[in-house]
Amino acid sequence: MKLPESTDIFNIKGAVLSSEPMWRHTTFGVGGAAELYAVPADTDDLARLLTAAGREGIPVFILGGGSNLLVSDKGISGLVIDTRSFRDYYLESGGKIAAAGPSASAPNTAAQKAPPAGQSPDASSSDVLVLGAGLPISDAAWTAGSQGLAGLEMFFAMPGSVGGAIWMNARCYGGEIADRLLWADIMLPGGRLQRIEKQTDQWSYKKSPFQTKKAVIVRGAFAMDRKDPKMLREQMLENRNHREQRGHFRAPCAGSTFKNNRQFGEPSGALIDRCGLKGQREGGAAVSSWHGNILINDGGACAADILTLIKRIAGEVEERTGFRMEMEVQLAGDWPGDCAGDWPGDRPGNLEKN
Repeated sequence: MKLPESTDIFNIKGAVLSSEPMWRHTTFGVGGAAELYAVPADTDDLARLLTAAGREGIPVFILGGGSNLLVSDKGISGLVIDTRSFRDYYLESGGKIAAAGPSASAPNTAAQKAPPAGQSPDASSSDVLVLGAGLPISDAAWTAGSQGLAGLEMFFAMPGSVGGAIWMNARCYGGEIADRLLWADIMLPGGRLQRIEKQTDQWSYKKSPFQTKKAVIVRGAFAMDRKDPKMLREQMLENRNHREQRGHFRAPCAGSTFKNNRQFGEPSGALIDRCGLKGQREGGAAVSSWHGNILINDGGACAADILTLIKRIAGEVEERTGFRMEMEVQLAGDWPGDCAGDWPGDRPGNLEKN
């Protein structure tokens, strides 16, 4: 693939950078450079980027909050699109709610409009909160809870973006995104917006229909209940304290490394602990001493260190227990031919593969 000589072909209001280090944009703090790195200002920009990339044959990778992601040391070929500017935050019913942070915005009236949605039965007795894909899910949860809107409080203090949480069907503290999602606006590779209503049978544990679509999540709508703001804030702070006690913020990591499988009879972290693998190392990567399912960048790790350790841990658990764990962290970028192996669900944001 030959990149264009000038980024002017994209003609966007936002930024297009060359050779942008991806370690700056991931919670693991590793990863080589993206050949091209774009931050579209709005959906018009996004449409121009996707259209130009399609015309020029440039592969596209969509980046959310950079969590749950391991980018190759070789970086990412083609164009990375950072969705951070998609920060819509409003009640569809017209009610009042404070913006979630200084960069949050009201609906972008200049952007393309998606087709009107059909009435969802879940929305009839709830406040419908619309969130842009680039908004940090933790900020969205805190602001909503502080306004007495309940339904996303379990995601406070969780890294990642709203779009990433939708894509992954993020789950914690007994709840998942699909419990509240009503619809999502996506942009197709040709630059057209489409509204996708949630179909319950298309969602399951850490699975969403967007994992097999060639599309970019732009925003989502959530059915919210009204509860006491003080109670919601207390619950969110309690959840954050629980995360702190489990060591989620002690070192750079991507969150849980492996998915849990109920057929195993115990969580993946407990399996890893039972196999005596806490503290295992590969270069600067380590299995944390406080939680078996959290692998960390303990200082100076490269992506290859982390992936090598992941594969070793998975292999030892399978050898000792017979259980083959499924990786939750997603692989992105240009990995050597046999390095990534056959892990399911790799390269999550690549429009050429989804």
